[in-house]
Amino acid sequence: MVLFVDDDEEMTDVVVQTLHRIGYSALAVNDPVHALAVFSSAPERFDAVIVDEIMPVMRGTELARQLIRIKDDLPILLLTGYGGMIPVEEARSSGIRGTLMKPVHMEELKAILQKLSIPMKSDERKEP
Repeated sequence: MVLFVDDDEEMTDVVVQTLHRIGYSALAVNDPVHALAVFSSAPERFDAVIVDEIMPVMRGTELARQLIRIKDDLPILLLTGYGGMIPVEEARSSGIRGTLMKPVHMEELKAILQKLSIPMKSDERKEP
């Protein structure tokens, strides 16, 4: 399952629908602190995380650092609408394995998940 974290509810709806269409199960969470709690409660449920960089309370790179402490082999993709604003070294040190630009394009998302060998599934879930 892919955990998708973005404070923009419209974005989470669109990306979760896209993930479902391309064959991945997904759980959307709109708050990074809540996402950390959800992940911490059952890290084995998640095959990958896609996290927005700019969110209230916690940046995506900080959330990535905390997730990697829990599951060190976790593939994390950083989503941003601000190309080039995340220094490469900061992304790498946060455990980020790739970046996606907003708006998310289905073929690009599919290609990067396949490159990371993320298992495909078919059920879709939304965290309240």
